[in-house]
Amino acid sequence: MTVAETRTRPWHGVMVATALPLRADLTVDYDAYAAHVAALIAAGCDGVVPNGSLGEYQTLTDDERARVVRVAVDAAGDGARVMPGVSAYGSTASRRWAEQAAEAGCGSVLLLPPNAYRADHATAHAHYAEVARAGLPVVAYNNPYDTKVDLTPDLLARLHSDGHIVA
Repeated sequence: MTVAETRTRPWHGVMVATALPLRADLTVDYDAYAAHVAALIAAGCDGVVPNGSLGEYQTLTDDERARVVRVAVDAAGDGARVMPGVSAYGSTASRRWAEQAAEAGCGSVLLLPPNAYRADHATAHAHYAEVARAGLPVVAYNNPYDTKVDLTPDLLARLHSDGHIVA
């Protein structure tokens, strides 16, 4: 049995948060992005994280954001190597992005707490539970400086034991 056959997660190794190249007119350069993803994979990175954290994804249209994920999957050659950020202002939008990631063939998603308000632990728990219903493994991402929500060890343990996150 190979190492890949014994893995319990759809990802492994180094997952790189990708930069999104823009043209001079500030439109997304999808060809340059595909080349960037392919170069990262060819250089030995195990996967990529498009639309991560609190980056440029917030300024993209819905169509642009979805296309970035599809381009990453195609360029990586294996959707399990793509863990897109699905963060949004609330659970409904985040779940929609997770469903889109599943349709694109991604192996997992990266999720911040809701990022438009200071969610308490019960609200953060409900947020992760809702996004987990999309069916992809969810990796919690803690950025309390920007989200004003701290995913404490106790909350993370509860989210994991309830099956809402895998990491």
